[in-house]
Amino acid sequence: MNYGSRGRELLLDLKRSDWLPAYNEEGVRSTLQEINSHTEELTVLVRASSNRRNNADDGAGSGGGDGGGAGAGPAIENRPSLILHDASIRRNKRCLLAYHAYRIDKLRILRWETSGNLPSTLKNLLSESEIDFFHEYDKLISRYQLSSSGPMSNLDLNADQYPPEENLIQVRVVQSGLGSIETEMCGTVQLEMGSMHYLPRQDIEHLIRGGSVVQLSGEESF
Repeated sequence: MNYGSRGRELLLDLKRSDWLPAYNEEGVRSTLQEINSHTEELTVLVRASSNRRNNADDGAGSGGGDGGGAGAGPAIENRPSLILHDASIRRNKRCLLAYHAYRIDKLRILRWETSGNLPSTLKNLLSESEIDFFHEYDKLISRYQLSSSGPMSNLDLNADQYPPEENLIQVRVVQSGLGSIETEMCGTVQLEMGSMHYLPRQDIEHLIRGGSVVQLSGEESF
């Protein structure tokens, strides 16, 4: 049996994916089952070694034997199996932790990229627990921003980390049903499907990150 292969396959799924693969519930379950199987085998071997020591101690105490080396530890023929099962358990645990930690890190990054809007195309790749984590993480950031006071009170945590090169950017609307938005420089703007606009980046940033509008290059024109 190729011990540890199930946990390894979970990590290979991550490596093959451009962003995240669909949550592999069956792979996670199989890895946990393998951990339980190794734990049961390890328990049997440890108990057998413990019984062997107890029997040897009883024999030595009654004068039925010299007990030479009997209490030193597991029988030498069991030690390779003990090491193998323990190593397999540890490896599978590391694979599971790495698998979930990597996915959680991706969700944290996604939250900042989309300002809390979870695209439906990506939502289908996540487990229910991961979706809950994304929304709870978004709520935590939103509460922090609302509770900030002093110089931090007007700071938009979702704004670009780098200053824009131009005050206005050209964008095209690629999603229907957006309605209108209020901008500081351009007033009310109707975001109709397929329409293009020059707008302040800070007013449209959340829609760009959510994929509702796309920024156009300077070569594209109306």
